[in-house]
Amino acid sequence: MKIIPSIIERYVGKYVVTWILYTTVFFCILSWLIKFMEQLNHIGTGTYTIGMAMLAVTMRIPHNVYVFFPLSALMGTVVSLCMLGSRQELVVMQSAGLSKLKIVLATLKFSVPLMIAVMLLAEYVIPKSEAKYDEIRAKAIKGTDISVGSAGDIWIKEDNKFLHIDHADSDGIVYGVSLYTFDRNSHRLIDAAEANKGTYSEGQWKFDNTVHHKFTDQKLEITSIKDEIWDLSIAPDKFNALSVSADELPISSLWSYVKYLKKNKIESKKHEFELYRKVCSPLAVITMICLAAAVAFGSMRSLSMSARIVLGVVGGFAFYVANQLISPISLVYGMPPLLCVLLPSCIFLCCAIWVLTRR
Repeated sequence: MKIIPSIIERYVGKYVVTWILYTTVFFCILSWLIKFMEQLNHIGTGTYTIGMAMLAVTMRIPHNVYVFFPLSALMGTVVSLCMLGSRQELVVMQSAGLSKLKIVLATLKFSVPLMIAVMLLAEYVIPKSEAKYDEIRAKAIKGTDISVGSAGDIWIKEDNKFLHIDHADSDGIVYGVSLYTFDRNSHRLIDAAEANKGTYSEGQWKFDNTVHHKFTDQKLEITSIKDEIWDLSIAPDKFNALSVSADELPISSLWSYVKYLKKNKIESKKHEFELYRKVCSPLAVITMICLAAAVAFGSMRSLSMSARIVLGVVGGFAFYVANQLISPISLVYGMPPLLCVLLPSCIFLCCAIWVLTRR
């Protein structure tokens, strides 16, 4: 007798996952067309052609998959379960011994590989594809070879030192560097060093043609050093975190950057929030699927299929708004970032489970 429920679980899981994939593809195609239409305004500028515009927009597909996946999970689950309900298949499944929760768990079980794939996409593929997107546009429209991820005019604090960089590229080379060192007790400027170029190798920064301006009580001492190693803990991979918004960084870069900020006693809650949000993104998808199932099961007889889909979208939008509002609230009131990330998911998930378990 246990064989029948397992077969039904596989049937439901595969059916729902298929619709999630269909919905993801639909949203990605729609986004691709909209982004391509936006690129038409730039065609003809520099060497930017239609082919290059199509290639550039295609590079954003991985990012679109990541952005639309929670919504696709919601829409795909609502549509698939509503279709099963309209054909009375859900009623037959429950008659065969499958409860509502078991049907939802089957959906979640088959959705786990998709969640893992999307997280891996965000960690390893999206940073490179986004870099390629910006690089194509920069080379064609602006006529520059500066790659994406390069940063300009960076300020960095390390202990009692402030580092300013005019430009940093993705190869770990910095240009136009200034280092200001202050006395720890009196906070008085004691040294200002300038270098034309610096390179990072074997965990050390080596600078060429450094000029030091050392300030004492009596005089100003100016010294020049051809090659010098500076005691700095920051590595080139942190420059991307400084030049890119927190929501565009992969988990590994956010984790490394948060540790760097805490080490130097710099405000890190914004990046902590984004780090926890990315780590807990599977929970948000699970919440979306449970919300969709609650809508599909909670109103099987009283509402039409289109009305249930609209209701599911409204519930998903409310969850999205709650997630967007909690970020500034956590920053303003100093709430723990992890608590703020988990709170909306836990509230909506509990509501969905309550709807699914009630008779």
